[in-house]
Amino acid sequence: MRILFTRFPLESAEGGAENQTQWLWEGLRGKGHTVSFLGSCGVLLRRAQELIIDNEQLIIGPPPVTKFGAVSFLWRKASMQRKLIEAVSDMKQKPEAIVMLSLTEKLLLTEWAQNQGIRVFWIEHDRIGRWFTKNPWLSTLKKLSAQSTTICVSELSRRLYLELGWPEDHTIAIQNGVPTSRQITKHQAPIASLSLGCLARLSPEKGVDVLIDAVMDMPEVSLTIVGDGPDRGYLTTRIEEDARRHGEGHIRLLSRVQDIDSWYASIDVLILPSTDHDPFGLAAAEAMMRGIPVIVTDEAGIAGYLRNGHDAIIVPADSAPALQEAIDSLSDDATRENVGVAGLKTATQYFTLATMTEAYEAAFA
Repeated sequence: MRILFTRFPLESAEGGAENQTQWLWEGLRGKGHTVSFLGSCGVLLRRAQELIIDNEQLIIGPPPVTKFGAVSFLWRKASMQRKLIEAVSDMKQKPEAIVMLSLTEKLLLTEWAQNQGIRVFWIEHDRIGRWFTKNPWLSTLKKLSAQSTTICVSELSRRLYLELGWPEDHTIAIQNGVPTSRQITKHQAPIASLSLGCLARLSPEKGVDVLIDAVMDMPEVSLTIVGDGPDRGYLTTRIEEDARRHGEGHIRLLSRVQDIDSWYASIDVLILPSTDHDPFGLAAAEAMMRGIPVIVTDEAGIAGYLRNGHDAIIVPADSAPALQEAIDSLSDDATRENVGVAGLKTATQYFTLATMTEAYEAAFA
């Protein structure tokens, strides 16, 4: 099958959606499908070039996800739609399916593609926030959803879309997959203190501030946060406050790491402290695939595939005391070992790239 992916984001950045898209490209191509990309996302354009995937940059204007963008979309959309249609029509081989990753093309290209006999799929990676629920174009998008198959990355996200009015028979869930990795074997003897890790975008809904609140009262553990985002300044101030109480290094913040495997090998527990709708939570799946026990909140989509106390510790969102209790439970060596082993088994059953690719291939078929 010839499958065209499109994405026209407000801003292009490295993240889980970009990783999942690349892995899906590789998986589908490995299954014999032809994959191409059209859009303005610099990250995906670069990755398509590195993978030698047909790609074309197309600049059509900002998406309707801000107040100005949503209002100006009213008079911009005709020219944007014309550019989109021309770009797809001029492709050497007509795509049999278009996978749309952002709001712009879902609004402008869905009906045209259906009329051309092209199957339409929407992948919903982003959280449902005010930019979406209060968007003046939501009613139009809702109507168009009946002409596409919406693929959510977790059952949690699917439920939220159904509550918004998406048609049940056109809305499915396919959980994300991550690359298999070598299992990390460490700490055969009891450890003196836990090394905690958090890999997340530094934005309010990720709950990193709640995690810092929890760890500030736990001098016996250490925490390394990896990520960047709009909350970086505020979180840096909180970490400096902690350093005055417990010394440098108790909580560290890194923008990125050069070797992700080495970073995972340096931690004993991965924490995903999401306080609001987190569609999936790739970092938790990556840690589980390495045999690292994870703590996630009930606002993370991945929690719907896990069993509390068995293959993960699941806590209520936005609760520093709940995070403290979960961290304490994993200070027990046997508990930590058991949760890590069970988590690895769950990850290899549900969160592999092969499982994800096969599910998408079935949806496309």
